[in-house]
Amino acid sequence: MAQRRYSILILGDPPSRTRKIHLSHRGLQAVLLCGGLALLAIAYVVLQYLTVQVKETELQQLRKTVETQRVVGQKLTLVQEELKQLRAFDHQIRHLAGMKEAEGEDGAAVGGGNLKVEEAIREGKMAEQQTLLVDQLYQDLRRMEREVALRAESLKTLTDYLTEQKDRLAATPSIWPTRGYVSSRFGPRKSPFTGRRQRHTGIDVAAQMGTPIVASADGVVTFSGRLAGYGRAIVITHGFGFKSFYGHNKKNKVKKGVRVKRGQVIALVGNTGYSTGSHVHYEVLVKDNPVNPLNYIIDDKRRQSAIRGN
Repeated sequence: MAQRRYSILILGDPPSRTRKIHLSHRGLQAVLLCGGLALLAIAYVVLQYLTVQVKETELQQLRKTVETQRVVGQKLTLVQEELKQLRAFDHQIRHLAGMKEAEGEDGAAVGGGNLKVEEAIREGKMAEQQTLLVDQLYQDLRRMEREVALRAESLKTLTDYLTEQKDRLAATPSIWPTRGYVSSRFGPRKSPFTGRRQRHTGIDVAAQMGTPIVASADGVVTFSGRLAGYGRAIVITHGFGFKSFYGHNKKNKVKKGVRVKRGQVIALVGNTGYSTGSHVHYEVLVKDNPVNPLNYIIDDKRRQSAIRGN
Protein backbone atom coordinates (compact mmCIF):
# COMPACT_ATOMS: atom_id res chain seq x y z
CA MET A 1 0.00 0.00 0.00
CA ALA A 2 1.36 3.35 -1.03
CA GLN A 3 2.36 5.61 1.88
CA ARG A 4 0.29 8.78 2.21
CA ARG A 5 2.17 11.98 1.60
CA TYR A 6 1.40 15.53 2.77
CA SER A 7 2.37 18.86 1.30
CA ILE A 8 2.95 22.03 3.28
CA LEU A 9 2.75 25.30 1.41
CA ILE A 10 4.78 28.24 2.72
CA LEU A 11 3.39 31.36 1.08
CA GLY A 12 5.80 34.20 0.51
CA ASP A 13 5.54 37.77 -0.62
CA PRO A 14 5.69 38.06 -3.57
CA PRO A 15 3.81 34.86 -4.55
CA SER A 16 6.78 33.81 -6.65
CA ARG A 17 8.62 32.96 -3.42
CA THR A 18 6.03 30.39 -2.34
CA ARG A 19 7.55 27.07 -1.27
CA LYS A 20 6.16 23.60 -0.98
CA ILE A 21 7.44 21.00 1.45
CA HIS A 22 6.45 17.34 1.01
CA LEU A 23 6.21 15.13 4.09
CA SER A 24 5.36 11.56 4.54
CA HIS A 25 2.84 10.46 7.17
CA ARG A 26 5.62 9.50 9.54
CA GLY A 27 7.46 12.72 8.85
CA LEU A 28 4.34 14.71 9.72
CA GLN A 29 3.95 12.73 12.93
CA ALA A 30 7.56 13.46 13.80
CA VAL A 31 7.12 17.19 13.15
CA LEU A 32 3.96 17.34 15.28
CA LEU A 33 5.63 15.39 18.07
CA CYS A 34 8.64 17.72 18.08
CA GLY A 35 6.36 20.74 18.06
CA GLY A 36 4.38 19.38 21.00
CA LEU A 37 7.52 18.65 22.95
CA ALA A 38 8.83 22.14 22.19
CA LEU A 39 5.57 23.69 23.48
CA LEU A 40 5.73 21.57 26.63
CA ALA A 41 9.33 22.63 27.18
CA ILE A 42 8.45 26.29 26.71
CA ALA A 43 5.47 25.97 29.08
CA TYR A 44 7.69 24.28 31.68
CA VAL A 45 10.32 27.00 31.41
CA VAL A 46 7.66 29.73 31.73
CA LEU A 47 6.09 27.97 34.72
CA GLN A 48 9.46 27.60 36.42
CA TYR A 49 10.23 31.24 35.74
CA LEU A 50 6.93 32.38 37.23
CA THR A 51 7.48 30.12 40.25
CA VAL A 52 10.94 31.56 40.80
CA GLN A 53 9.55 35.09 40.49
CA VAL A 54 6.84 34.37 43.08
CA LYS A 55 9.36 32.83 45.45
CA GLU A 56 11.71 35.76 44.94
CA THR A 57 8.88 38.19 45.76
CA GLU A 58 7.99 36.19 48.88
CA LEU A 59 11.65 36.08 49.88
CA GLN A 60 12.00 39.84 49.47
CA GLN A 61 8.84 40.38 51.50
CA LEU A 62 10.15 38.05 54.18
CA ARG A 63 13.47 39.86 54.26
CA LYS A 64 11.64 43.18 54.57
CA THR A 65 9.51 41.78 57.40
CA VAL A 66 12.59 40.45 59.20
CA GLU A 67 14.35 43.81 58.79
CA THR A 68 11.27 45.63 60.12
CA GLN A 69 11.20 43.24 63.05
CA ARG A 70 14.88 43.87 63.75
CA VAL A 71 14.56 47.66 63.61
CA VAL A 72 11.38 47.76 65.72
CA GLY A 73 12.94 45.31 68.16
CA GLN A 74 16.00 47.53 68.59
CA LYS A 75 13.82 50.61 69.12
CA LEU A 76 11.67 48.77 71.64
CA THR A 77 14.75 47.64 73.55
CA LEU A 78 16.01 51.22 73.79
CA VAL A 79 12.59 52.58 74.77
CA GLN A 80 12.15 49.82 77.34
CA GLU A 81 15.49 50.68 78.97
CA GLU A 82 14.63 54.39 79.01
CA LEU A 83 11.22 53.63 80.53
CA LYS A 84 12.88 51.49 83.18
CA GLN A 85 15.10 54.40 84.18
CA LEU A 86 12.13 56.76 83.96
CA ARG A 87 10.08 54.57 86.30
CA ALA A 88 12.95 54.40 88.80
CA PHE A 89 13.45 58.18 88.68
CA ASP A 90 9.71 58.82 89.03
CA HIS A 91 9.51 56.42 91.99
CA GLN A 92 12.52 57.93 93.74
CA ILE A 93 11.39 61.54 93.37
CA ARG A 94 7.84 60.72 94.46
CA HIS A 95 9.20 58.88 97.48
CA LEU A 96 11.35 61.87 98.46
CA ALA A 97 8.46 64.27 97.86
CA GLY A 98 6.04 62.08 99.83
CA MET A 99 3.68 61.70 96.88
CA LYS A 100 1.65 58.68 95.81
CA GLU A 101 2.91 56.39 93.07
CA ALA A 102 1.86 57.28 89.54
CA GLU A 103 -0.55 55.00 87.71
CA GLY A 104 1.00 53.24 84.71
CA GLU A 105 1.55 50.01 82.85
CA ASP A 106 2.67 46.90 84.67
CA GLY A 107 6.09 47.10 83.05
CA ALA A 108 6.04 43.61 81.53
CA ALA A 109 9.07 42.76 79.43
CA VAL A 110 8.87 43.36 75.69
CA GLY A 111 8.76 40.33 73.41
CA GLY A 112 7.65 37.90 76.08
CA GLY A 113 6.30 34.40 75.43
CA ASN A 114 3.61 34.14 72.79
CA LEU A 115 1.86 30.81 72.22
CA LYS A 116 0.88 31.58 68.63
CA VAL A 117 4.44 32.48 67.75
CA GLU A 118 5.79 29.34 69.42
CA GLU A 119 3.25 27.20 67.56
CA ALA A 120 4.21 28.81 64.28
CA ILE A 121 7.86 28.08 64.97
CA ARG A 122 7.14 24.43 65.76
CA GLU A 123 5.09 24.05 62.59
CA GLY A 124 7.80 25.71 60.52
CA LYS A 125 5.53 28.48 59.23
CA MET A 126 8.25 31.08 58.77
CA ALA A 127 6.12 33.77 57.11
CA GLU A 128 3.36 33.43 59.69
CA GLN A 129 5.98 33.49 62.46
CA GLN A 130 7.50 36.72 61.18
CA THR A 131 4.06 38.35 60.80
CA LEU A 132 3.09 37.38 64.34
CA LEU A 133 6.38 38.65 65.71
CA VAL A 134 5.99 42.00 63.98
CA ASP A 135 2.37 42.28 65.19
CA GLN A 136 3.51 41.52 68.72
CA LEU A 137 6.29 44.12 68.50
CA TYR A 138 3.85 46.77 67.32
CA GLN A 139 1.49 45.87 70.18
CA ASP A 140 4.38 46.31 72.62
CA LEU A 141 5.25 49.61 70.96
CA ARG A 142 1.69 50.89 71.38
CA ARG A 143 1.69 49.75 75.01
CA MET A 144 4.95 51.56 75.67
CA GLU A 145 3.67 54.69 73.91
CA ARG A 146 0.74 54.68 76.33
CA GLU A 147 3.11 54.38 79.26
CA VAL A 148 5.33 57.16 77.91
CA ALA A 149 2.25 59.41 77.80
CA LEU A 150 1.31 58.42 81.36
CA ARG A 151 4.85 58.93 82.67
CA ALA A 152 5.14 62.27 80.87
CA GLU A 153 1.93 63.46 82.54
CA SER A 154 3.15 62.06 85.86
CA LEU A 155 6.48 63.89 85.61
CA LYS A 156 4.71 67.11 84.60
CA THR A 157 2.54 66.86 87.72
CA LEU A 158 5.61 66.04 89.79
CA THR A 159 7.59 68.93 88.30
CA ASP A 160 4.74 71.36 88.96
CA TYR A 161 4.47 70.09 92.54
CA LEU A 162 8.21 70.33 93.22
CA THR A 163 8.40 73.78 91.60
CA GLU A 164 5.57 74.97 93.80
CA GLN A 165 7.21 73.45 96.88
CA LYS A 166 10.56 75.03 95.96
CA ASP A 167 8.92 78.43 95.54
CA ARG A 168 6.97 77.96 98.75
CA LEU A 169 10.10 77.04 100.70
CA ALA A 170 11.92 80.06 99.28
CA ALA A 171 8.98 82.25 100.39
CA THR A 172 8.77 80.82 103.92
CA PRO A 173 10.52 82.96 106.58
CA SER A 174 12.94 80.50 108.15
CA ILE A 175 16.09 82.25 109.43
CA TRP A 176 16.94 84.76 112.18
CA PRO A 177 16.60 88.40 111.12
CA THR A 178 19.79 89.30 113.01
CA ARG A 179 22.36 87.93 115.46
CA GLY A 180 21.35 88.47 119.07
CA TYR A 181 19.02 87.08 121.70
CA VAL A 182 15.28 87.13 122.21
CA SER A 183 14.51 89.89 124.72
CA SER A 184 10.72 89.62 124.35
CA ARG A 185 8.71 86.69 123.04
CA PHE A 186 5.54 86.38 120.98
CA GLY A 187 2.22 86.51 122.84
CA PRO A 188 0.84 88.22 125.96
CA ARG A 189 3.28 90.46 127.86
CA LYS A 190 3.41 93.54 130.10
CA SER A 191 3.98 96.75 128.14
CA PRO A 192 7.35 98.33 129.04
CA PHE A 193 5.71 101.76 128.65
CA THR A 194 2.24 101.41 130.26
CA GLY A 195 2.72 98.33 132.44
CA ARG A 196 -0.54 96.91 131.09
CA ARG A 197 -1.04 93.46 129.54
CA GLN A 198 -0.87 93.52 125.77
CA ARG A 199 -0.40 91.12 122.91
CA HIS A 200 3.12 91.14 121.49
CA THR A 201 2.67 90.32 117.78
CA GLY A 202 6.31 89.38 117.16
CA ILE A 203 9.61 88.82 118.91
CA ASP A 204 12.26 91.36 119.92
CA VAL A 205 15.82 90.31 119.07
CA ALA A 206 18.28 92.42 121.03
CA ALA A 207 21.58 93.20 119.26
CA GLN A 208 24.25 95.88 119.11
CA MET A 209 23.40 99.10 117.31
CA GLY A 210 24.19 98.82 113.59
CA THR A 211 24.09 94.98 113.44
CA PRO A 212 22.89 93.89 109.97
CA ILE A 213 19.26 92.80 109.62
CA VAL A 214 18.60 90.25 106.86
CA ALA A 215 15.51 89.13 104.97
CA SER A 216 14.22 85.85 106.39
CA ALA A 217 12.95 84.66 102.97
CA ASP A 218 12.76 85.68 99.32
CA GLY A 219 10.22 88.38 98.53
CA VAL A 220 9.43 91.94 97.49
CA VAL A 221 9.74 94.99 99.75
CA THR A 222 6.22 96.42 99.98
CA PHE A 223 6.98 99.05 102.64
CA SER A 224 10.15 100.90 103.62
CA GLY A 225 9.89 104.03 105.72
CA ARG A 226 8.76 105.40 109.08
CA LEU A 227 5.84 103.84 110.93
CA ALA A 228 4.21 105.18 114.11
CA GLY A 229 5.59 103.36 117.18
CA TYR A 230 8.10 101.32 115.17
CA GLY A 231 10.33 104.08 113.81
CA ARG A 232 12.04 102.98 110.62
CA ALA A 233 10.41 99.74 109.42
CA ILE A 234 10.34 97.36 106.51
CA VAL A 235 7.63 94.96 105.28
CA ILE A 236 8.48 92.15 102.85
CA THR A 237 5.76 90.24 100.99
CA HIS A 238 6.99 86.72 100.25
CA GLY A 239 4.00 85.11 98.54
CA PHE A 240 1.94 82.06 99.53
CA GLY A 241 0.34 84.26 102.21
CA PHE A 242 3.64 85.06 104.01
CA LYS A 243 4.86 88.52 105.08
CA SER A 244 7.61 89.60 107.45
CA PHE A 245 8.02 92.85 109.42
CA TYR A 246 11.19 94.48 110.75
CA GLY A 247 10.90 97.52 113.09
CA HIS A 248 12.96 100.03 115.11
CA ASN A 249 15.72 100.03 112.47
CA LYS A 250 18.59 102.49 112.57
CA LYS A 251 18.71 102.56 108.76
CA ASN A 252 16.73 100.92 105.98
CA LYS A 253 19.00 99.72 103.16
CA VAL A 254 16.30 98.72 100.65
CA LYS A 255 13.46 100.67 99.05
CA LYS A 256 9.89 99.75 98.25
CA GLY A 257 9.55 97.55 95.17
CA VAL A 258 12.99 95.93 95.49
CA ARG A 259 13.13 92.12 95.23
CA VAL A 260 15.27 90.56 97.96
CA LYS A 261 16.71 87.11 98.67
CA ARG A 262 16.83 85.18 101.91
CA GLY A 263 19.87 86.35 103.90
CA GLN A 264 20.22 89.66 102.04
CA VAL A 265 20.95 92.67 104.29
CA ILE A 266 17.92 94.99 104.32
CA ALA A 267 18.53 97.24 107.37
CA LEU A 268 20.63 97.91 110.48
CA VAL A 269 19.56 97.29 114.08
CA GLY A 270 18.48 100.54 115.75
CA ASN A 271 16.44 102.11 118.53
CA THR A 272 13.92 104.24 116.59
CA GLY A 273 10.26 104.58 117.55
CA TYR A 274 8.95 103.40 120.90
CA SER A 275 11.96 101.40 122.05
CA THR A 276 13.87 100.81 125.26
CA GLY A 277 17.11 99.65 123.62
CA SER A 278 18.70 98.58 120.34
CA HIS A 279 16.82 95.63 118.89
CA VAL A 280 14.70 94.54 115.92
CA HIS A 281 11.00 93.88 116.32
CA TYR A 282 10.44 90.91 114.00
CA GLU A 283 7.05 89.59 112.90
CA VAL A 284 5.88 86.78 110.62
CA LEU A 285 2.36 87.09 109.24
CA VAL A 286 0.35 84.36 107.50
CA LYS A 287 -2.57 85.78 105.55
CA ASP A 288 -2.05 89.01 107.53
CA ASN A 289 -2.38 87.22 110.87
CA PRO A 290 0.69 87.41 113.19
CA VAL A 291 2.15 83.99 114.14
CA ASN A 292 5.02 83.01 116.40
CA PRO A 293 8.21 83.58 114.33
CA LEU A 294 10.11 81.02 116.41
CA ASN A 295 7.93 78.28 114.90
CA TYR A 296 9.39 79.07 111.47
CA ILE A 297 13.10 79.37 112.36
CA ILE A 298 14.90 76.17 111.30
CA ASP A 299 18.33 76.89 112.86
CA ASP A 300 17.56 74.90 116.04
CA LYS A 301 20.94 75.31 117.77
CA ARG A 302 20.99 79.07 117.36
CA ARG A 303 17.28 79.18 118.16
CA GLN A 304 17.83 77.51 121.53
CA SER A 305 20.84 79.68 122.43
CA ALA A 306 18.95 82.83 121.44
CA ILE A 307 15.96 81.86 123.57
CA ARG A 308 18.18 81.00 126.54
CA GLY A 309 19.66 84.47 126.28
CA ASN A 310 16.28 85.93 127.20
